[in-house]
Amino acid sequence: MTTDGRAAPPAADQWDVFISYAREDYIQAKDLHDALLECVTAAGATPRVYLDVSRTGTPVGADWQSFLEEALRGTRHVVALYSQTYFDKDVCQWELHEAYKLRLTEDGRFVPLLIDPEAAKKVPYVVNRINYIPTTRPYWIEEVRRALGLRTATARPVLRFDAPVADTVVGHTLPPLRVTGTTPDGAPAGPAGGTVTLSAQPSGAGLTGTLTVPVAGSTAVFGDLAFGSVADEVRIVATAPGCEPATTAPFQVRAPEERPTLESAGRPVLAARGLPVFFPDGRSLAVLDGRILTVHTAEHRAAGTAELRERPRLWARGQSHLAVADWSGQVVLAAPDGTIRVWDVPAPEGARFNVPGALAFDGDVLYVGTWAGTVWSLRLGEARPQQIGAYPAGVQVLAVDGERFLVGGLDGQLLLTEAGRTTARYDLESVLLSLGRVGEFVLAVGEQRVHRLDLADRQLLQVTQPVTTVTGVLPDEELTAIVDAEGQGVSFDVELAVRVGFRTVPGARPVASGLHGRLLALEYPDGSHALVRDGRTTYVSPHPLAVSPDGRRVAASDGRRLLIVPPEELGDGDTAPGTSPGEESRP
Repeated sequence: MTTDGRAAPPAADQWDVFISYAREDYIQAKDLHDALLECVTAAGATPRVYLDVSRTGTPVGADWQSFLEEALRGTRHVVALYSQTYFDKDVCQWELHEAYKLRLTEDGRFVPLLIDPEAAKKVPYVVNRINYIPTTRPYWIEEVRRALGLRTATARPVLRFDAPVADTVVGHTLPPLRVTGTTPDGAPAGPAGGTVTLSAQPSGAGLTGTLTVPVAGSTAVFGDLAFGSVADEVRIVATAPGCEPATTAPFQVRAPEERPTLESAGRPVLAARGLPVFFPDGRSLAVLDGRILTVHTAEHRAAGTAELRERPRLWARGQSHLAVADWSGQVVLAAPDGTIRVWDVPAPEGARFNVPGALAFDGDVLYVGTWAGTVWSLRLGEARPQQIGAYPAGVQVLAVDGERFLVGGLDGQLLLTEAGRTTARYDLESVLLSLGRVGEFVLAVGEQRVHRLDLADRQLLQVTQPVTTVTGVLPDEELTAIVDAEGQGVSFDVELAVRVGFRTVPGARPVASGLHGRLLALEYPDGSHALVRDGRTTYVSPHPLAVSPDGRRVAASDGRRLLIVPPEELGDGDTAPGTSPGEESRP
């Protein structure tokens, strides 16, 4: 399974036809490609036809020459479109000689098609003995079919949607949509090329998500679809090579609705505006309104306030406490009863402030690592913070377990120190986005890779990021969520298996999680927020929201107050917790 929904290329021996052509003759090549997909093989299956720029051609990012070489090795037939331009192209000459070298010119496996009579003079010696089929003949396509062992299909497979699409809301993820291919008599039939593509009518409805997916058996499952615009009447159209398309009945895409009835349902209401953040107990809240941070107890009473100097840079939860650090180096440590401590991290000599690189808790002891390289410990009620270490390379990620520290420096190295002594050093990468401990493992997420350190045997496993240009990372006890700039997100576990894949708005970032990482709050670039459960966006609000660590509560703002509600009351009703509908894969 690929995380971006692209169909994996067929195995090397599964191409029935490889079309070799010059770029100037693309229209003729595409017409031939489509005509062959209307045929069936001797076994009654749709042929696999390789055309380099088709959906099943050379994948984006692949080494094209290596991929062409593998495709030629694995094809049963090669059809070469002879034109004057064809014999002037280096790539075409390479394909021609590769076919000769692989003995594809023997036993009728090489089928030349003369699309320009003037090109007959240019046919090279190595294939001059092989008869070509001129397209000037009235039934040339029948000759091509016979040469390739294909026959005309009696009827094209028909696509159908397994269930109707209900009315939905802008930004909400649709329930998984299944498209199945069948023959006219109802028997399963996989679409040619192995993929199904969806589009919306009208196109202005802004259908987003993975719009082309591979077929398993005869069915394609679309699990991350959503609409970006309101539409009174919209349809989804499914198409696939060699198949009759399918269209849904019309349905409505509505604007997100405010829910004023939640207050009347007896749910708690806080007279507070701003960004809510839950304490570890899942009941107390800190609310940041501008630069004023206010603690609201489990009884929903405002109990303590502090003022930040700059916008927040980092948040962290301990056993019961909550901490936030701003860009100026000011740190606020708060307890759920409203006790607050504000502290300025000492700036290096000659500097005006000290940028915090990482916050980490060990129990309710807060550790602050800075870009300047100092690490401090801070407790509520303790007279003075303690500097417990200095790292010349600076600190960008940090994890603490008693006297054991894991420090990721600005040089891309991860240091393991025990009782003040460095016992191991690992080369990771220059930009590290998060570091967290899960059982006996430590997961470090970088821009390029995910790094897993086994604390028992000190072994480091590194895998390539499943997404690129990461905009946000949010670790949790079970799943770590990452989202890239295009809005593709995945949540993976300590075994580095992707448990949930989802699509969201480009530029979105995860800001809160619950249910061990299965319930996410995302912040969109315009400041609005969304609730994502097991990969489905179920609620979108123009105002901030947060989820409790246990996933039982959502603090949702309506711009004037905060409403505390169960997540089931926000958005779709079929969002009960469960396993992701997606297939597991590795980053």
